[in-house]
Order: sequence, then C-alpha cells, then structure tokens
Amino acid sequence: MVDINMLATIYMEAFRNLIEYALIMKMSKISICQQGDLDNPILEKDFDDEHPCHIYFICARPRVVLCPEKCEFGGYKVKLVFKIQKGFNFEEKELILTTPEDTSHYELKSDFPYSKFLIFKNGKQILSAKSSLYYFMHLREYQDHMNSELLYIGQSFGANGERKSPDRLKSHSTLQNIYSEAIQNNPDKEIWINLLSFERILFTSFDGINETKREDNEVEKVSNVMHKFMNNKLNEKQIINFTEASLIKYFRPKYNIIYKDKFPDPAHKSYSECYDLDINSVAIELDTESIGTKLFTNTVNPQFINLGSFTLKSKEKRKSLFDILDNSLIPNKFGNIDIQ
Repeated sequence: MVDINMLATIYMEAFRNLIEYALIMKMSKISICQQGDLDNPILEKDFDDEHPCHIYFICARPRVVLCPEKCEFGGYKVKLVFKIQKGFNFEEKELILTTPEDTSHYELKSDFPYSKFLIFKNGKQILSAKSSLYYFMHLREYQDHMNSELLYIGQSFGANGERKSPDRLKSHSTLQNIYSEAIQNNPDKEIWINLLSFERILFTSFDGINETKREDNEVEKVSNVMHKFMNNKLNEKQIINFTEASLIKYFRPKYNIIYKDKFPDPAHKSYSECYDLDINSVAIELDTESIGTKLFTNTVNPQFINLGSFTLKSKEKRKSLFDILDNSLIPNKFGNIDIQ
C-alpha cells in the first residue's frame, strides 16, 4: 500500500488556504467472488462490524475454462490445461505443478462449461476450485489477461444507511441488475464482484507562510470538522457517498455512465446532504495486488495501485463530484503515479 506521507504530500500540493483538511478513504480489505458466492460464510466473517462491506465493484476479465481431456497426473507432477477466451477464439495454456507425492492415483472431474473442477485422491476429494481463480493464482508472472475491466461501482449501504453484509447483497437490486446486464453484454468474459471495506483518515495541513488575509472564522470552522471526526460524528453514510462518488469520478466505469440517471438516484436525500457538508478535499486509495488483478477502464490504464484526489473548494464542486458527466472537476496527477 502507499505510504501515508506520500499521500500527504500529494494533497498538500492542492491546498492553498491557511488550514485545509482532506478526508482520505483508504481501502482496508478487498475480496473477489462471483454472484453465487455472496452467501459464503467466509465472506460473512471477513466483512464484520469492524470492516463492513462499503463498496462493490463489478468487473470482467477473460473467461478461463479447464480442458479435462488434456490434463495429466503422474509422478510428482500435475499438468493442467486451460483455455482462455478472447472474443470467439480460445488460447490454450499449460500449468505444470510439482507435488510432494506421486499423483498417479489422482483423478479429475469437471463438467461443462468446465469453469470448476474437483481433484480426488484414491476416491477422496482433496481440491475444489474455480478454473479462473486457480489458473491466475498459480501463474509465476503477471500477464495482461489477468487485468480486470471495472464495469460498475456501487455502494453496499442501504438507502437509509444500514450496512449490508455480502449475503444480503444477493437481494441488492442494483447489483443484480448490473450483474445480469454485464453477463449478457460480455459473453466471452467472466463477471466478478469485488467487495471493499475502507477506513477513513482525516489529514490536516497548516500554512504558516502565506500571509494572505483569512476569514475570521476559518480556524473555528476547521476545528469543528476535526472535533466531529475525532468524536466519530461525521455521518458514515455521507462519507461512503463521497467515497463512491470519488471512485466513479476516478474510474468512470461504462455502466455508471450508461445508467447515471438510475443508479444511484441523484435526487436521493443522502446525496443532496453531501453538497452542504464542509469538506475541502476527498481522496481514495486502493490496492488490488492482493487479489491478483489490475483494474482498468477506458480512462484508467491497468494498475494495482489507484489514488484519486479531488479538491472541493465550493458547494458547486461538491455537486460536480456527484455528476459523472460534469468535467469541471479535473483529477490531479502526481509524479509517476496517476492521480485521478
């Protein structure tokens, strides 16, 4: 993950008032799953009250299936053959694994469409795996077809701010609608869901050099915000709204643009309240190396680490953050890292 001192340097570059503060939303946990995995008790355990599931991504990457008839067991090796779909074509890839024991008594079972497989030893199951995850997990070097196209970003909070567990996301209408749409429009791809939890950090900077005349109540206003943050009085729902908006503005996923008038509802009270919340800047940080994929969209190149910073000097700027087609709020860039 990115060092917080570097983040502080990034945000200070955009700050020019006497006292400025930024709400930094740093990813603390991420999981990858598919629709049928949302009721998995492991996910339920991972995303608890301390690390609730704040945001979900819907992503697509090439479909990977097993070729059972070409897989081989014997000696101290296992050869698994996979096919990677690219449009209407398939490219075969071999995975050779060494084992600490003789595999002559191993048996493989996989049914069409060969997206899952089981391995048995002397009739006893010893492995159950999804073809795609298993293949990507055992590659020695990162390859381009491991990249994930981010199609849609949504929040897993309910309309009234209630937290949704991964299991309850099964009935989340927006997720289900977009997931189904993505499957229909990407027949050569597998659709994946990323579940994310964020922790919030309040960064404050003080400019003791600039002698420009300030408003009399400027210090008081910032003090009030810091007091709210330290006492956990900043509304969590509004903070996640800002996080969702920043991520959408940064990545500009295709389905968020297509359905911008439907998901989320721009007239919803929880979004309109954000326009009046006195936040100078909002930033996001996420790292997807732990799940073995680089995220990309039409406007963001594939990369593990993504940093976004938006300076919100006025109520109008806060409004533009929630309008994906409003280009008046321009992303920042820093050094060799793309800050959007």
